[in-house]
Amino acid sequence: MSRADKNEAITKADMAVFQQERQDLETDLLSEVLNSRRTAWWAATGLGGLAAVAFAVAGLTMYRYSQPVPAHMLVLNPDGSIQQVSLLTPQSTYGEVSDTYWVSGFIRHYETYEFNTVQADYDAVGLMSGPDVAEQYQNRYKWGTKEAMDKVVGDRKSVRVKISSVILDREKGIATVRFSTTEKYRSRATSEEPQYWIATLSYTYDNTLLKASERYINPLGFRVYSYNVNAETAAKVGG
Repeated sequence: MSRADKNEAITKADMAVFQQERQDLETDLLSEVLNSRRTAWWAATGLGGLAAVAFAVAGLTMYRYSQPVPAHMLVLNPDGSIQQVSLLTPQSTYGEVSDTYWVSGFIRHYETYEFNTVQADYDAVGLMSGPDVAEQYQNRYKWGTKEAMDKVVGDRKSVRVKISSVILDREKGIATVRFSTTEKYRSRATSEEPQYWIATLSYTYDNTLLKASERYINPLGFRVYSYNVNAETAAKVGG
């Protein structure tokens, strides 16, 4: 008997049953995959909804109980000086930063006295001042005369400047500056007690033609047209 005769013959009916069973198995598997995906989607949607509700509740609570924070506060330092402190993240514009820089720089050049750099301060004030302020500066220090500070004092004394706060009214071009000056004599081991001042100045930016060397000092044409300084009394410093 041949080998083919020993094996059972596969009929068409057997093949039909096999194909039906295979088709049923694939259908069940596909149905299970679809059900799993549907379940996962509903779970994700539910979690997303819960998260949205939680964020909404948290935001409403913060808005309900939050209080507005002032932009600045004046604080009294241990040495008696007043300093402006920002309570918010700085959001200054370029114009505000630029104005503050030039206003502060002008006061430092005007009020500082250091024998070795007096010429640089003199040049800077001259380029940053209108006619009246330049004359005021000239008369105060008597530059170019025998009574000039660099001739009378020389390098025996220096005056340092510390800016405490700068408050700008940019629309009107007016700045109010709190600062202190501290004198130091070479013959003394310690500095003198600081003195406190309030300066009010008006400023603008001119398109005046300048030499290249002058542009290095005052590239934007910053000009101060009025400058007034008053001593800050103990009562004001404390209040």
